[in-house]
Formats: sequence, C-alpha cells, structure tokens
Amino acid sequence: MKFINKIAIIILLLTSTTVLPQQNGNNSGNKPMHINVKNLAGIVPYDYNEVIKKLKVKKQKNKDFVEQAIDKFNQKINELQIFNTDTFTFVKHYINQKSQEAQLSNDINILKEAKIKVEETLQPLKDKVALAQNKLNKELETTLNAKQFKTWGKFVKHKKDALKPRAPSRPPMRSNMQRGQRRNRY
Repeated sequence: MKFINKIAIIILLLTSTTVLPQQNGNNSGNKPMHINVKNLAGIVPYDYNEVIKKLKVKKQKNKDFVEQAIDKFNQKINELQIFNTDTFTFVKHYINQKSQEAQLSNDINILKEAKIKVEETLQPLKDKVALAQNKLNKELETTLNAKQFKTWGKFVKHKKDALKPRAPSRPPMRSNMQRGQRRNRY
C-alpha cells in the first residue's frame, strides 16, 4: 500500500512540474496591451439622461437646455474621434511596440520615453476636448443653479478620474507575524 502511495505522489509531482512551466510560458507578455487611447485623450461623451438625473433638474425648460448642450458637446466629441482615428491607431501601435521593446530589454526608460511621446501626440486633441468641455461648462453655468453646477463639476471630475489607467491590483501581502503564526499552527 505504501508503494502505491509513493507512486501516486511521484506522478502528482511530475505532472504538476510539467504543467506549471507550460502555463507560465503562455503568459510571457507577448500579448498586446489593452489600452483605450480615447481615455488617454480625455474623450468622455455624456448621457444627458444620467446628467439630468444626477443634477436633479426639475424644470422641463432646463432639462431641454441641458439635453441640447450635452448633445452639441457629444457631437463635437464624436467629430474629434472620427477625425483623429489615425492618431488613435498610431498611438495604440506605438505603445504596444514600446512595451514589447521594454519587456525584451528590461528597460523601463523606454516606457518613460514612450509616455512622453504619447503625451506630445495627444496634447492637441486634449486641448480641443478641454475647449469643448469649457464651452459646455459655460453653457450649463447659465442655466443651472449653484448647487447643480457644483454637482456637475463633481460629476465631470468623477468621469475624468474613471478614465485614468489603473495599475493592476496585487494580492495583499502577509506580514511576518502571520507567517510565523501559520508555521506554529502545525
């Protein structure tokens, strides 16, 4: 019986050591990064129903004005998206190329330089988006009361913050005390 158990353990160890390297080999980092360049440029179309609900606009006249202002803004944003499709494609390919170069050479400076180049490339588009946003803010400021306009500012800030890329989350690290307690348990 002990002989069979030893054979089972050896087979289990051999299969686990051959499976793990294969899994790690599949995640070698050759996959292109998933980057939304529109988010990097700050392009945020707004849903006027969501805005009206969030700002608690009650008067129909004000609702119509907000709807028209946001609709104009969204049209301007869509135009910018269409006219800058080549820029988005270039930036996406450039980022993927530079990230692969950085992985191959283990040089993080390549990514820093790429970030600077991407910022320079997207800056004119960011400026146009900011102008459209400022125009929308001025239009809404004339119609909304102070409380609603303050809520609008928070809403816009929240939407812009949601566009920023986030670092992947890491599992929490155990403290040394937890590790010691775990060893003593057995």
